Amino acid sequence: MAKRKNKNIQLLKSIADLKEEISYSSFSHKKHFSHLCNLIPNKEKEKLDLKEIEGGDIKKKGLVYIFALNKKIFKIGHTITSIKKRVGSYNCGTRKYRERGTNSTTNYFILQSLLNINRKVNVYAFFPVHPKYEIFGEKFQDSYPAAKTAEKKIIKHFEDIHKKKPIGCTTT
Repeated sequence: MAKRKNKNIQLLKSIADLKEEISYSSFSHKKHFSHLCNLIPNKEKEKLDLKEIEGGDIKKKGLVYIFALNKKIFKIGHTITSIKKRVGSYNCGTRKYRERGTNSTTNYFILQSLLNINRKVNVYAFFPVHPKYEIFGEKFQDSYPAAKTAEKKIIKHFEDIHKKKPIGCTTT
């Protein structure tokens, strides 16, 4: 399998870089998402601070999330862990780690672009129903398949409608 090209080597520099992105209000699946939390760029500490909101369940596992800035969709992603842990992973996208070669291109692009833009990020979440299954008489329920499948379906539908992925979805 050929390696996919990463389209987001150039970091975003300002909110103007999102002018061509799709607005959250026109997102066809928004009725299934709820406002989970906010991320506040902290340039001094080179990280995103997670700000909980009432009713947000930042510890719940297995979700599809949307990062929206200035009412524009920046990123659609999923995590088998919680949004709190996923943001912790993005916070590994520091310049120091990049110079060492120890962080992912995605974490670096997301963190550094959001720090450059320096605006509050609204985080919306969809928690898919976790499938239940039985193996040799033992019952299981886990979060991995539903969140990943839901993310793929949502991004595919988004791309079919808008003819592109959100700018924060790094592979082409």
